Amino acid sequence: VYLATMEITKKWTMPVQNWAECISQFAIQYGDRLSGAL
Repeated sequence: VYLATMEITKKWTMPVQNWAECISQFAIQYGDRLSGAL
């Protein structure tokens, strides 16, 4: 999921609504794998 998200964000031109909330949920679910990426 992380790698796919990083690839697609290269093409985004507008900010994503509620992105901070998404990152918070990813951190809860995948905290051990996400900590180095943030």
